[in-house]
Amino acid sequence: MVKITAILFCIILISGCGILPLWLSITHTVGDIILYDKTGKTSSEHVLDAATGKNCKFVRVLQNKEVCLTEKEYEQWLYDMNCHTYTWDIIGRVYCSKGLDN
Repeated sequence: MVKITAILFCIILISGCGILPLWLSITHTVGDIILYDKTGKTSSEHVLDAATGKNCKFVRVLQNKEVCLTEKEYEQWLYDMNCHTYTWDIIGRVYCSKGLDN
């Protein structure tokens, strides 16, 4: 029941404009900015983490990866990149540091 509630809550959160009043949408956005600054994830990603039991980051889609990965899958992905030094950009994408690996 908790997973169903979490998934429904996540769907409402990511459905965006039109459903929530403007003041609530703005409050949610500000809250997400603060949460992202503190944890590196948005509230929707935290809800998805709880619902799936995996580590979820929407930005992984930009790198053709699954949104949610187990710890082992994430470690394997980093290992397969074969980097000497890893860097994460401001939106959380991981890549090999230039100049050190090339």
